[in-house]
Amino acid sequence: MANPNLSTELLRTFVTVVDLDGFNRAARQLHKTQSTVSQQVRRLEQELGCALFTAQGRKRRLTVAGERFVGHARQLLRMQEAAVAAVADSAIEGELRLGVAQGLSEGPFPELLAQFARTYPRVRLHVHTGFARDLAAGFERGDYDLTLTVCHVGAAGGGRVLGQAQLHWIGAEAAVGEPPWDGAAPLPLATFSPPCTFRQVAVDALNAAGIPWRVAYTTTSLPGLMAAVKNGLGVTARTEHALVPGTAVIAPPAALPSLPPVDVMLRHARQTRIGDLLEQLFLETPPRAA
Repeated sequence: MANPNLSTELLRTFVTVVDLDGFNRAARQLHKTQSTVSQQVRRLEQELGCALFTAQGRKRRLTVAGERFVGHARQLLRMQEAAVAAVADSAIEGELRLGVAQGLSEGPFPELLAQFARTYPRVRLHVHTGFARDLAAGFERGDYDLTLTVCHVGAAGGGRVLGQAQLHWIGAEAAVGEPPWDGAAPLPLATFSPPCTFRQVAVDALNAAGIPWRVAYTTTSLPGLMAAVKNGLGVTARTEHALVPGTAVIAPPAALPSLPPVDVMLRHARQTRIGDLLEQLFLETPPRAA
């Protein structure tokens, strides 16, 4: 068989038919007639030398060959899109100022930025980590082009919610299965220094439950915070992604109140090509709160 000519148009039509489970729906999506979609699928079958669909009642289903080919078709479309984007974006240059809440700057976040830097080597990133309240004030002053912060659910205002992070009480691993404190003395807390959204959520929950508490350890470092928790200096309110060896989520039926989730919020000061590209990256791979 001669080398087939797998045009992008034929591949995209085929994948759209599969994704929308129908030729008519694909035709509406692609702004083509149903007969044109059918003709393009037949042309693709002719190029490949095999049937991609088979009749099943009034509908058409993928053949075994069609099921095998659809994954490759998607990959070919992605590769072409990536190649076009690489050529189009290679000349993009400029700078971008990004403010990131401390709880979002750990884990896979640096790799996300490294991925962006590799894709757009002419873009200069200036990244500053801090507390949500300080970053919000800086955003209003025009210090940042984008900010990534956490906030109480529903308090995003003009920001875009990328997702939610569930908070848990975390204590030393040795305390699992045992009360984190006996209630005779205020609950010792290990937290970030104020202002800190996670700290405020924890304090609000304890106050609402009528549980006395005291701040036993404060820091601006997540590794330092979790080291304090690991050594029993206090319990903290973080997501499960903050766990380190020697710490664990305090499971019910502990006498501690349940904690609400928080929103992960993106704010974008002005629409620029660079900012849009970074925003798209965060939409595809939302930063993870720790």
